[in-house]
Amino acid sequence: MLRKEFLKQKSAELHHLYDHDESVAIVRFVLEHVLEQDLKNGDMEIPFQKMSELEGIMSRLKTAEPVQYVLGFAYFMGRKYKVNNHVLIPRPETEELLEYVFRRTALATGFTAIDIGTGSGCIATELGLKFRHAHVYATDVSGEALAVAAENAKQLHADVHFISDNILNADDDKYPSSVDLIVSNPPYISVEEKQTMHKNVLNFEPHTALFTSTDVLEFYVAIKTFAVKKLKPRGEIYLEINPVYAEKLKQLYSEELFCDVEIMKDITGKQRFLFCRRKS
Repeated sequence: MLRKEFLKQKSAELHHLYDHDESVAIVRFVLEHVLEQDLKNGDMEIPFQKMSELEGIMSRLKTAEPVQYVLGFAYFMGRKYKVNNHVLIPRPETEELLEYVFRRTALATGFTAIDIGTGSGCIATELGLKFRHAHVYATDVSGEALAVAAENAKQLHADVHFISDNILNADDDKYPSSVDLIVSNPPYISVEEKQTMHKNVLNFEPHTALFTSTDVLEFYVAIKTFAVKKLKPRGEIYLEINPVYAEKLKQLYSEELFCDVEIMKDITGKQRFLFCRRKS
């Protein structure tokens, strides 16, 4: 079968799940991965020995399994990260969160940072790569997620210290005595919002990384409690948030020891990130 024929036929088989452009992009991504080259020449034949591998991938994609899980990796900040169904697939919004950190942080060399709810480890790893002299920690309640995160950090040569803990009931002794920077993309989707979600997310991605319990702000409250105990004066917090609760979160972090609270928009104009500092 010609490459262009495979692309047309197999993308049509995904139209019940995705729109045309996304279907084509997914099949193109698969073809380029399996053939280990780009698709500049669509008139070339696909080698026979590759067809069974491609058909196996397509059979999984037609169940709505995300292509990143099928292939076992996702790109984040231009780098390849291992992913599986124990970790959330890294999103472009989280890249934006890190870009805010890189652009705005005023912390001195050698600071201590922590990524809360690390999942695949993409935030912590990128912090470790960007700030080579920083002391970077990452925590998660899932042992399976921490295993993936540790593998990604090692593969990309980032120095990250991993901590197994549940931030909702944090064991303070597991963490450094103080930190300068907290970054987190915690679960922030309410149970009610499940009804509107695509089944490739709902049926395959880890619910513990996506959904809150009855209190949609529980993780943000827990992060704030952690920051009260651990964040140094003038230390910084960067959080990815649910736009629905942007004003509530701004109010929450405007209380007690925090200042300079700001809600920042993502590339689509949604209120997606929160920044604040601890008072001097």
